[in-house]
Amino acid sequence: MKKSYRAIALRALVFVSLNLATLGFVQAQDQPNPARDKFEQDIKSAVADGSITVEQLKDLQASLETLKQAKAEQQPGAPVDLITPYNVASKIKATMAAVKEPARTTLRQDFQMMMASRQPPPSATPDPPGKKLGKDIFTAVLRGDPTPAQVQQLQQSLNSLEALKTSSEGGLQKLRALREAKSQIQQAMTAGGFSPEDSQTVIDDLNNLGH
Repeated sequence: MKKSYRAIALRALVFVSLNLATLGFVQAQDQPNPARDKFEQDIKSAVADGSITVEQLKDLQASLETLKQAKAEQQPGAPVDLITPYNVASKIKATMAAVKEPARTTLRQDFQMMMASRQPPPSATPDPPGKKLGKDIFTAVLRGDPTPAQVQQLQQSLNSLEALKTSSEGGLQKLRALREAKSQIQQAMTAGGFSPEDSQTVIDDLNNLGH
């Protein structure tokens, strides 16, 4: 029975590892990522000592697959979806919170470190201010612990900014809408739940957004 459990758990672990390697919010497989490697190694240790169940591994697998799919479906110019990745990241944290100690604390810390180690793929040219703002907010949401209301506000404000690109309103109305969206983003980012570094990065993006 023990051998059967480990065999099933290791198969689930393989899927989890593959999803970790291909997700957009962690580095590519061919780039070193000690934080991701430690997370995978500690999951293996949790499997070996029975601290994590097959169902918990399957839950992690399903959540990571959903997060990867959500990111793949996000197209330039389409409405921003922050709620889906936020809900999935929250589910991952909840699953890991049900793991037995001491693996629970270790895996939670590993996940936080892996989020903090996120590096965007190298680009020949810097992202324009609006695109960088969206990426940095997405990263801040996954790394942080905001409330659903904060995430909803950030999603709404980003979509308001996107809509301004094709709006037929006059210049004054656009300026007011721009200022309101920027103010709402700043309020959400400074209301708690985000690291000081991520909050400052997003605020810098807002200052660079111009008029």
